[in-house]
Amino acid sequence: MRRLPTVTRGSGPRFVRHTGVVAPLPIDVDSAIRHVLDGSEDPDSVLDQEIYRDASILLAGEDFDAGDTPVSAVTRLAARGIRSVIAPGFEPAFYNDSVAFGLLPVTLGEDEIEKIADRVVLNPGVEMTVDLERQVIEISDMEPISFSIDPRTRTKLLQGLNDLDEMLQHSENVVAFRDHDRNRRPWVYDWRDEVPPPATLTSRDGEKQ
Repeated sequence: MRRLPTVTRGSGPRFVRHTGVVAPLPIDVDSAIRHVLDGSEDPDSVLDQEIYRDASILLAGEDFDAGDTPVSAVTRLAARGIRSVIAPGFEPAFYNDSVAFGLLPVTLGEDEIEKIADRVVLNPGVEMTVDLERQVIEISDMEPISFSIDPRTRTKLLQGLNDLDEMLQHSENVVAFRDHDRNRRPWVYDWRDEVPPPATLTSRDGEKQ
C-alpha cells in the first residue's frame, strides 16, 4: 500500500532565531499601529519615529489583538518587517494567525516586559534577539529571559508548517494504525461488503424501475 510522504519542513515562513530593533508600544496599541494597517503615517506614533522605523520586534500591552481583522493585521505587520510581538497576552485569533504567517507571539509576564521596556526607553534602537529554538530572549546588559510556548506551536514555527503540512507529518503513523486496526477488527472495515444492495422497485405491471 502506498504511503503518503512525511513532511519534515513545510513551505510556509519559518521562525528560528531573529535579531532586530525592538519598539515599545504604548498602552493604546490600536492607535499605535492603526497607521500601519491603513498605510498612513502618524508623526506621534512610536513606529513612525526614525529610530524605530526599522523595528522588527514589538513590545506590547496586554491582550494584543491589533484590531478587528487579525488576518489583515498580521499580514500588514509582517509586510512591514515585524517578526515577533511580545506581550502579556494575545487575542486568540491574532495569536493563531500570527503562527500561520510565521510571526512569533511571545507571552511574558508584565514585570519582565516592564524591565525590557525600561531598557529600550533608555537605549532607543537597541537590538534584541528572540530565539525560538532555545526559547530565550537576549538583550545587552540584561540577563537572558526565558519564555515558554506550546510545543506544537513551536514545531510549526520552527519547521514552517501549515495545518496540512502538520497532518501529513503524521500520515505514516495514521496508515500504520489503520493497517494494524484493520487486522485486529476487520469487520469494522468490511461492513460495506455485507450490506445488501438497495431493493429494486417493481411497478404494478411487473416492470422493474
